[in-house]
Amino acid sequence: MNHFPYIEKIYKRGLMDLNDLIEIIWDYYMRHLIHSIIMRRSSIIVAYLFISAAFVICRQTPADAEGSKKLESRLSVGVGWESLCYKECAVDMGVASNAHVNNTIADIEGLKRWKSLFSGIKAIIPVLQEKGNEKWTDSSKTLQNNTLEYGWTRLDGYMGYPLNYFVNPYGGLRWSETKQERKDFILLGSPTVDTAIEKVKSWSLLLGIRGEGNFTPRWEWNYWVEYFFPIYVEVSNSVFPDFEASDKGGYTLDIRGGIEYCYTETLSLGILFYGGKMHREGSISKPYIGGSVKWPENDTNYLGGILNISWIF
Repeated sequence: MNHFPYIEKIYKRGLMDLNDLIEIIWDYYMRHLIHSIIMRRSSIIVAYLFISAAFVICRQTPADAEGSKKLESRLSVGVGWESLCYKECAVDMGVASNAHVNNTIADIEGLKRWKSLFSGIKAIIPVLQEKGNEKWTDSSKTLQNNTLEYGWTRLDGYMGYPLNYFVNPYGGLRWSETKQERKDFILLGSPTVDTAIEKVKSWSLLLGIRGEGNFTPRWEWNYWVEYFFPIYVEVSNSVFPDFEASDKGGYTLDIRGGIEYCYTETLSLGILFYGGKMHREGSISKPYIGGSVKWPENDTNYLGGILNISWIF
């Protein structure tokens, strides 16, 4: 039902601009929302909440959008800190492990913007890796302790459509490599001299959205949300030469948010925080030299912060 027939006629004849029309409709729905709350009509309240949320999003008029920050061509470099919390779970054996490491990282991104397209590459590379302690337990006791160095390198290439300042969808590919080096084993209380190096290389499909805007003419915000689905995973472990895991599914979810200060028109300084989860479903058991071996199900939960500098062109 059209609640505004006369207003619509006035708008179509050019006697009212878009801002005034949106304000009138907004006020109308807000009055009815308040009335619905007072009358405790729960179903109507839900409907008006959705309508009101839609109007909040859509109140960005074309004139306002022109004044908002949009994606720009840039080159960014930064340095930061990354915390990785790693867990393994071998359900069939009743064994699980957990470890926590902190790394210093380098962050690089290059983005090129055209009128109806943007593309770019970005990478996170561990520079300094800290040793952490990893503990393996079953339901009743500690089976093994060891040190762990864990580095995670990822390189993304992407291409997308600059829809508006707030939502810009894109897709691409990620190449990723994790390297875990375990030493100083203590097995059931007895030290052993050994080293185990596990590498996981993968290619994943990338789907994401990102956006950026202004707090003030000099202060800006940005965010992105990305989902990765692995399409190829290769696992190697120095303890088990020639072993190849199979059925290696999983996902990665990554969320970032940050602020920037525009020092000049072409130079900005920023800080961003990010976090997410990389889940690997592991593999099925496969025969190996008189026994069987599998790559256990594992999770990496991560948090990080980066200080960067960007050149805008």
